[in-house]
Amino acid sequence: MINNKEDIEEKVDIFQFPAIIKSQIAIGSRKKAGLIKIAQNNTEAKALCEEFFRKEVGGFRVEAILIEELVTIQHEYYCSIALDASSRQFFLIASKEGGIDIEEVATTHPEAIIKENFSLKQGLTKEIAKKVAEQLDITNKLLNSAIDIFLKLWEITFKTEAQLVEINPLVLTPSGLLAVDGKMILDDDAAFRQPLIQELEPKKLSNLEKVAKEAGFSFVELEGDIGILANGAGLTMALLDVLSQLGLKPANFLDVGGGASKERVYKALELIFKLTPKCVLINIFGGITRCDIVAEAVIQALKDFSNAPPIVIRLTGTNEKEGIDLLKRENINAFNDVMEAVKKVKEVLGG
Repeated sequence: MINNKEDIEEKVDIFQFPAIIKSQIAIGSRKKAGLIKIAQNNTEAKALCEEFFRKEVGGFRVEAILIEELVTIQHEYYCSIALDASSRQFFLIASKEGGIDIEEVATTHPEAIIKENFSLKQGLTKEIAKKVAEQLDITNKLLNSAIDIFLKLWEITFKTEAQLVEINPLVLTPSGLLAVDGKMILDDDAAFRQPLIQELEPKKLSNLEKVAKEAGFSFVELEGDIGILANGAGLTMALLDVLSQLGLKPANFLDVGGGASKERVYKALELIFKLTPKCVLINIFGGITRCDIVAEAVIQALKDFSNAPPIVIRLTGTNEKEGIDLLKRENINAFNDVMEAVKKVKEVLGG
């Protein structure tokens, strides 16, 4: 592992080449972002390390670089342990189609994804692990190896109280199964009893996420081009699910919370504008959040930020009529139905 530019010259020379150079950065799809490359010799490796340490993607900088030997890959698998909080159970998830496009596989070929559920009390059993391995057509001498890998995934998940522990890809090589890449999603609510989360917390936030945290927003930076502002975590997640099902990609998750003031909604929009999305979708179901207050904040933000992207608004609930009337006076259309708003977003994006 190379932790800074000063170590490049000394540490690169100890590796054998060709080798694979992997940026350590808190984003997904590193290979697509050009942050994982093969070096044929130490000169190439040093140049790549210098290049990677200058990179910033999605508000994150490369923190370290891992150099690994190349392996002969005969097949790539995907496997993970994931928590489904809504059903209060865990899943062992696997696929014969591992690699960089596993998200697309799950969307376009859901039948290629194997899912077996189990409870926290039950834990992942050897029988479940064996069943999944056999569905991957992993048999004979490799069967016990796959079972052991799955059980270790559960051990890590349980000990760290993680929401996701993933190996992608798990590869078949001439010498057996090998985990060549992986990631974890840790649970912030478990931070007070998990030293690992306490250690990683300051590092895993992008610059905008740090600003959002200081402002008290539930905010996560994503990789799409549609800015999202909604009230309530459930409503926000449901909106992201709808967009995903329609092939639309959100740029963020932002829950402005209940009873948001004009200043808070304005600040949330200011934060989203910094993502430079192609469009912003606002989804407000007014309970203690007043629709007219949201409308006032939107109008003010559009006046103050000349480079603001197009905004599509769905307003329903408390003071709905007043909010819509305010927007109409400014020639801003508002929708009562969320799917009508999503349809408008597609039009704005040229879809």
